[in-house]
Amino acid sequence: MTKLIGKEIPWEKQKERLIEAVALKLPLLYNSLAETYGEEKGRQMYDEIFETNFKKRSKKFEGKSIVDIMMAEIDVFPAFGWDIWIEKREENGKEVCYEHLGKCPHLEATRKYGLPEPCDIICGMDCEMGKKYKVGLWERMSHMPSGDVECCFKITAYK
Repeated sequence: MTKLIGKEIPWEKQKERLIEAVALKLPLLYNSLAETYGEEKGRQMYDEIFETNFKKRSKKFEGKSIVDIMMAEIDVFPAFGWDIWIEKREENGKEVCYEHLGKCPHLEATRKYGLPEPCDIICGMDCEMGKKYKVGLWERMSHMPSGDVECCFKITAYK
C-alpha cells in the first residue's frame, strides 16, 4: 500500500483560503442563481434566501442596543478577514455608531476573480433587512469601490 499525502500548506495560507471561500459564498450563490434562472428571477431567489438567513441571524439581537450589536460584529468580523472598528457617539441625544470597514474580504475576493462588486447583494441587503426587521438603520457614509479609503456606515437604533 502506498500512502499519498498532499503538500502541507502553511497555516496563514490556509487561513487566507478559508476567508476567501467564505467571502465568495454569497457572490457565487447570487451569480449561480442569476445564470440559472435569469437576472430577475435569480435576484428574487437570492433576496429570499438572504432574508431567511438574516431573520435567523438577527434573532440573537432582539432587545439589544445598537452598541451591543456592533460589539458583536467587531468581536467576530476580524476572524472572517475584516478590518473593522466602531466609533460610538451621541448625536441629538441618541446613541449612534459609525462602523468603519478598512478591508472587505467580499470586495477583495470578487475583484480577484473578476466578479461583480458585492456591495448591493451583501451590504445593501444588510441595510435593507436591518430596517425591515427593526434591528437598526444603516446609512452608508463612504464606499471603497467609489474611491474612499474605507466603507463607513452610520448606524442608529430603529425608530
